[in-house]
Amino acid sequence: MASSLSTKPFLGAPSSSDGFSGLGSLQSTSKLLPASLHLPACRSHPRRLQIQAAGNSFGTYFRVTTFGESHGGGVGCIIDGCPPQIPLSETDMQVDLDRRRPGQSRITTPRKETDTCRISSGIAEGVTTGTPIKVEVPNTDQRGHDYSEMSKAYRPSHADATYDFKYGVRSVQGGGRSSARETIGRVAAGAVAKKILKLKSGTEILAYVSQAYNIVLPEGLVDHETVTLDEASLLNYHFVSFWKHLILP
Repeated sequence: MASSLSTKPFLGAPSSSDGFSGLGSLQSTSKLLPASLHLPACRSHPRRLQIQAAGNSFGTYFRVTTFGESHGGGVGCIIDGCPPQIPLSETDMQVDLDRRRPGQSRITTPRKETDTCRISSGIAEGVTTGTPIKVEVPNTDQRGHDYSEMSKAYRPSHADATYDFKYGVRSVQGGGRSSARETIGRVAAGAVAKKILKLKSGTEILAYVSQAYNIVLPEGLVDHETVTLDEASLLNYHFVSFWKHLILP
């Protein structure tokens, strides 16, 4: 009996022609419907819902989603796609986070943050499990009240106006997601990616500043085959020191 019932048209049966959950056979149910009932016309191709939102996720196989605001509780990232059994700890990320930490130079923000990271998932007994890794850095020097005047006017050379024009809303306190503090999640994820590349393929990534406007490092000063991280960091230090000497009183 169950099989015979499933083949009979009934009220609410899906229509095979348009993909909508319709009335099945109107002929068999006409006696159940009041004469005054008018059935709404269904679109053969329903309008697709379009949502405009800021992009916070990057990558395909190694996918990173950053979260948090400049003057919220904290910032960080979720890393999905990290292989299992990769030795990983907060120390691996902290080295790079310390390099980008604010308050270390006169040409950066004076905001004081320790930027101490914490891994809350994706690690077991010191190695990755292959599941999403959540890294969070709390904000300890947020000063939302310092931006009260920005509710009346946009800050020059910041993304406040662009964000407001595009999405119709903005975070007055420090720019929210458009703050450079959002890069903390990218730096933490980059540290994980660097470790994977080094362990799996022997690839090591080093970077240094070679030119800023018309200030250029002498050609041949750096041997890309033998340069070490310490040497690259030293180059950055001397380059930025020289640059600050030229532009700052």
